[in-house]
Formats: sequence, structure tokens, C-alpha cells
Amino acid sequence: MRRTHSKAAAVAVIAALAVGLTACSATSSASTSSSSKDYGTLTAGTLKIGTLSDAKPYAYTENGKLTGFEVDMATAIAKHMDLRPVFVQQEFSTLLPAVAAGSLDVAAASTSVTAERKKSVDFSDTYFIGYISIITPSGSTITKKASSLKGKRLGLMQGTLEDQYAQDHFPGVQIVRYPDNNAAKAAMQAGSIDAVFLDYPIAQDFVDQDSSIQMPINIELPEYPVAMSMHKDKPALKKGINKAIKEIIASGEWLEIEKQYYPDAPVPDQFQPTDK
Repeated sequence: MRRTHSKAAAVAVIAALAVGLTACSATSSASTSSSSKDYGTLTAGTLKIGTLSDAKPYAYTENGKLTGFEVDMATAIAKHMDLRPVFVQQEFSTLLPAVAAGSLDVAAASTSVTAERKKSVDFSDTYFIGYISIITPSGSTITKKASSLKGKRLGLMQGTLEDQYAQDHFPGVQIVRYPDNNAAKAAMQAGSIDAVFLDYPIAQDFVDQDSSIQMPINIELPEYPVAMSMHKDKPALKKGINKAIKEIIASGEWLEIEKQYYPDAPVPDQFQPTDK
């Protein structure tokens, strides 16, 4: 009887060890899986995204739903990273400071990459290249020549690429800053300013909607590509986002999103699908 009890005890110990090893293996596996998705976001499993509130076609509300090129791209990126997107709508001028302060994981707001902005935040790989434009009331004396802007009151959205570009390239222009493009357009139509400087897609949308608006000036900006901004100390997040962007472009998903909002825009070679 004594030997039987000893054998049973030994079997029990071995079984316990086996269970323990299995549990450790499972824990290790789960830990590895968890760490592979640890991007250092503010809340585990979510991506807190700052974007605009009324900037068609980038980010805008339609039929009670937030939509737009930037919204769809950010949603696709989050999906590829197995994260849940959570959008926070803010004025453009507050987005990069919020990213730098760590109150947002990223900002997706058609943000052009500039040397000045890179001093405070990091950027993902490029996912858009565009134009900036000037709109005026029909009959304006402003022509396709930038020199015709001299002495004019030029409205623009505060903190945008247009803000810096106007300061650098339009001498003699009086810059008037607004919180958003709709406010600037309304001021132009009220006669408070002579023109509005803004991104081409938004300018084109304004022209399409209102025959009293014209667009005399378009400026191509390949040197200022659009990317997602993030905190400088988030290497895992940046790596995950860049991987997602590559997958979205290669699969043709980027092209589907782009054509939904810019159906007539040319597609640069770098954004053409490569998966077969």
C-alpha cells in the first residue's frame, strides 16, 4: 500500500508539472502576442485620432456620420493594426500641439510634412501629395499670376501649410487667419477679404457648389507630402502605421479610398497597387 501511494504521488507531481509548463507556455505565447500589438497608444487596443470637423473631403459629417479621405485612411490604418479608431474633432491649429503633448495618438488632417513641424512631432510615411489653391469671387482682379495678389487681403486657415507658404511666397499680401475654411470663405463672400488660400480639393468643392466663386491659382506641392503625425517617442507606433500604409497601398485599398473622394485626380506611381 505504501509503495502504491508513493507511485500515485509521483504521477500527481508529474501531472502538475505538465500543467504548469503548459500554463507557462500559454502565458508566454499570450504575452508574445500581446507585445506584438503593443504600439504604446494612450489606451490599449485603440488609436486616438485627431482630425478636422468640417473640411470636406478630408473629414466632415454626412448623414450623421464622420467621413472623408482622412477618416477612411485612418480607419483603414487602425484596422490593419488591429486597433479600434476613436476620432476627436478639433481645429487644425490645435492638432499638432495635442499630438506633441501626448493627448492624441496621431493626427490625420491632410497634414503636410515640413521641417518646422518635424521639430515638434514625428510623421508616418507619405500617403498623399496634393495642390494648394486660391479662390476668389468671380470678376476679381486676381489672376493666375501670384503677383496679382499684392496688396490684397488673403484669408486662410491658421497654422496650415498655406499660412507658411503665403508668408514665404506672397510679399505685399495681408494675411487674415481663420479657424477653418468655411469661415474664410464666408468672410470673402461678405467682402471682408479678397481671396482664400486653401487645399485644392476643398477649393474645388467650393467652386463646384457656387458659380460665384472662381479658382485662378493652383500650386503643386510634391515637396510637402501629406502624412500622419505622431509623438516623437513612439517608434513602435510609427513602425505599425508605416506597415499598415504599405499594405493599404499595395493591396489597392488606398486607390479605392482616394477615388471615392478625388475621382478625377491623377495617381502618382508611388500610390499604385503592387499586389497581384
